[in-house]
Amino acid sequence: MRSGLTACLGLLLAVHVCVVRPTTLQDRQNCGPGDTPPATRVDTTERLRIFRQNLNTIRTASGSVIAAFIVGSGDAHNSEYPTSFDRRRGFISGFGGSAGTAVITQNSAALWTDGRYFTEGEEVLDCNWILMKSGLPDTPSIAEWINSQMTSSGQVVAVDWTLVTHTYFTTMKELLAKMSNAPDLQYVTSNNNPTDRTWTTGRPEQANSPINALDIQFAGIPWSEKISDLRTKMTEEDVKAFAVTGLDEIAWLFNIRGTDVDYNPFVLGYAIVEQNTVSLYIRNKNSKLQAAPTDNSTSETLQRHLGTSALGSCAGISTPCVQVREYVQSDVENALRTIANTGRVWVTFEANYAIYSSVQNNVLVDKSPIALSKSMKNSVERMGMQKAYNRDSVVLIKFLAFLEKEIEAGREWTEVSAAEELDKRRSQAEYARGLSFETISSYGPNGAVIHYRPSETTNRAITTDGLYLLDSGGQYLDGTTDVTRTMHYGTPTDFEKECYTRVLMSSVSLAMLRWPEGLYGRQIDALARYQLWEAGLVYRHGTGHGIGAYLSVHEGPGRIRLKTTLNPSDEPLSPYNYFSDEPGYYEENKFGIRLETIVMVSPHTPKYDTAGVGFYEFKPITLVPFEPKLTDLSMLNTKQLQWLNKYNTMIKDDILPLLAGDQVAINWVNKRIQPIDLPTICGAEALTFYPLLAFVSTLLSLSFMHFT
Repeated sequence: MRSGLTACLGLLLAVHVCVVRPTTLQDRQNCGPGDTPPATRVDTTERLRIFRQNLNTIRTASGSVIAAFIVGSGDAHNSEYPTSFDRRRGFISGFGGSAGTAVITQNSAALWTDGRYFTEGEEVLDCNWILMKSGLPDTPSIAEWINSQMTSSGQVVAVDWTLVTHTYFTTMKELLAKMSNAPDLQYVTSNNNPTDRTWTTGRPEQANSPINALDIQFAGIPWSEKISDLRTKMTEEDVKAFAVTGLDEIAWLFNIRGTDVDYNPFVLGYAIVEQNTVSLYIRNKNSKLQAAPTDNSTSETLQRHLGTSALGSCAGISTPCVQVREYVQSDVENALRTIANTGRVWVTFEANYAIYSSVQNNVLVDKSPIALSKSMKNSVERMGMQKAYNRDSVVLIKFLAFLEKEIEAGREWTEVSAAEELDKRRSQAEYARGLSFETISSYGPNGAVIHYRPSETTNRAITTDGLYLLDSGGQYLDGTTDVTRTMHYGTPTDFEKECYTRVLMSSVSLAMLRWPEGLYGRQIDALARYQLWEAGLVYRHGTGHGIGAYLSVHEGPGRIRLKTTLNPSDEPLSPYNYFSDEPGYYEENKFGIRLETIVMVSPHTPKYDTAGVGFYEFKPITLVPFEPKLTDLSMLNTKQLQWLNKYNTMIKDDILPLLAGDQVAINWVNKRIQPIDLPTICGAEALTFYPLLAFVSTLLSLSFMHFT
């Protein structure tokens, strides 16, 4: 089924090349003669010149000359947020968004990114770059554009084989081969990466942070038990070893945390789990094994935590023990190659091409069982997550109440100063371990930049004239938080109010859903868009991402996004998954609105138990009020109003007592959680509610028909 689907998609893309209008530099804003480029643009002229010189001297593993080179966002672990050392695409293009792929030839350079970053792309990419807006009808795919740049048949396109997944490499190779010029995708080894040869000055050192054990009071389950569960799954699949390549999976599996990656408590590493041995590969192993903990939440050294010797050996140790080895990419590949000579090795779809190549003659490729286990929080993690969200909600509420008073008093606050103040307050909360991502503090037109990052260059004053969007989160020993609220400190326009209300209606509609087991996130995403679509409003980002427990702020394998194709790593919505519920609307150059509430998948007992399957619902764990000033309650149906009343009651019961001593915050909350009078469902009210039910029913039936 999967191979057939891939083949069909490849054929469609190959045919599509005939009708796509090429995107060129002439499509860029402020790139014409006499135009003044924005001050935010990064000059990449010199680095591209040196890159192309290096490209001329590099050959692929087969000795071929390279006509085009692909620079992606990831590292050897397919991380969403790589270390500063590994941000190659950001260096060569100047574009720092989390999603983007650059392709460079001797004469052209293009960068593809999604709707979250269209505005930012225009602002930071200089006129050496074509901005490719993925998902829009006139935007060619990477394969189509590369084909259009080839001057003869069979020219070589290259990637670093450690920096792309094996699934990406295989799929791109097939797509290129079907093009009219049949470009040939090959790989270079990491020592022949032209970006690395270009980035020789000003490059950060590779991360090498201390590693600390995560105490069982936060982890809930010891690492030895997690390894045992993984081995059970390995036995079921008849494999000899499992290759752990994701940094979040390393951190979760071994109950360890570090700071190698900004905003993510990860350490650089690989692991190989066999039935009788476990090997963990980390940097500077000897010093880290014996070092005293740097986090006061634990007294265990890494050596003691992992049950190993001072040098990482398990020789002569009968208790659960991890063999700790030095992180060297080639050593991991060689170890896997040796294992594959005697038994199958399980690698995930996300493993890099170098890892896959080392075992491809005896391999099982499948989704990661660790990812699903990690996402289904255990009872200790669930308790910790709710405590973390209550604590974080208190921090945010106190700040928002404070900021509103400050703006009303006419005192000066900017995007940057507001973000700094909130970040400082979060750092003082119990169990705080930093931010979970860079705070998005965006006022007025900057709010339309979906993943805006405030800086002195773009900084705006927060006043009473527009909307203020604040998306922020923290890392705590007991949980990872992420919350977005949108405010207005003056008088909103009717259009702003309608847009906010429709975003709120969309968020509540998704939060109210109850569904039978087996549904995927892509099958419910439209629920959070329906009442925006009704007015012709669209947002170009996913509706919900998973979230970890003191791990990544964006976590798989479940996702709530508008996709009709199956990602092979996807899993259905599973009990005790945590997701964001975050619809939005963005009016370019004017404002942005997003409301993000984290919800937990919780078992539900329906009125009738005739289906013979389990049912689930969403339980909100973010408890921060919405903004009545921006809400037209007459647009909401009775069910939505009932949900809001229930949500506000949760805030009253669980959060209001935690605000004791801060009367400003108490008043701020009380003003926003007043009970809402409920209308009777009849007449026009029924017309706004029941068509939605019919729409949902149709959507779900179609989803079951086509995607199960």
